[in-house]
Amino acid sequence: MECKLCGSTLLTVRPCKDAKTQEMMPIADCQRCSLVQQAEMPSTEALQIYYSHHYRTDYKSAYEPKPKYVYRAGRTALDRLQCLQKALDLPTGSRLLYVGAGGGEFVCMANKFGFHAIGIEPNQGYSTFARNAYDCEIRTGSLEDVRDERFDLISLFHVLEHMAEPTEVMRKLHSLLNPKGYLFLEVPNIWQKDASPHNIYFKAHLYYYSRASLTALTSPYFETVWMEDEGNLMAILRKRDTPLAAHQYPTAADLSHHAQRMARKGWSEYLFEGGGWKKPWQRLQRSQQEQAVAHLSAAQILERLAAPHLR
Repeated sequence: MECKLCGSTLLTVRPCKDAKTQEMMPIADCQRCSLVQQAEMPSTEALQIYYSHHYRTDYKSAYEPKPKYVYRAGRTALDRLQCLQKALDLPTGSRLLYVGAGGGEFVCMANKFGFHAIGIEPNQGYSTFARNAYDCEIRTGSLEDVRDERFDLISLFHVLEHMAEPTEVMRKLHSLLNPKGYLFLEVPNIWQKDASPHNIYFKAHLYYYSRASLTALTSPYFETVWMEDEGNLMAILRKRDTPLAAHQYPTAADLSHHAQRMARKGWSEYLFEGGGWKKPWQRLQRSQQEQAVAHLSAAQILERLAAPHLR
């Protein structure tokens, strides 16, 4: 097999388990670009069927988001929008495309913050829910369905790791952005310390990114404005006027750091450096907050979250 990013055959394959099903799932580590990826990739057709019909029910056990998921997504959307406000000065009415819009919470909140936001979501149940609950423009489909449009900002949160051809995705995103447009990404961070060793690898995640491999992937088409990798890996990237001829792959020092980080992953790091011992208490607090809004509609939940920040 070859690495899907750099084409190298210098891959180390190791046995892992799907965190949901406990089925064996071989994972490959690229020795050239540090990308971690599934060793046995599903077909494009299988992926399209899975994400349009099965993914949301596998991971959320529902065809549309429950109030607790709306609350979680709303809080996360608020955090991301506040992050954007600090990092960028985008004018009111900027066109925003959210790829993998889920239940539509981020699109709804972005509109409240002054964006002209559009979402695209492959799952039929979730996209229908979003249109009905928030009266937002949420299209049922995938990134490939977006054509002949331009945006000032494109967001993908926990979506890129599901996409089978990441380099082609970067090329597509570059083509959809206006000059000096921005890309706002968030993916699980393979280096993060606060991820339980039992909750890292999933059949739905085709790739596992780090700061080094995400930078390599995006480098021909985007330059980094801001990147954070203390927990999940987040980045704000600016469109290059002219794409580079080649990827900027990790240095020898980057590869050495990657190997060290992967070797350290385990229960000790998770519990003590990553704060895993706090998780039960944090889950209890979150459960109490979610119960307090269980009687509200989805739109009311988001209105309550957004109101203090829109005065």
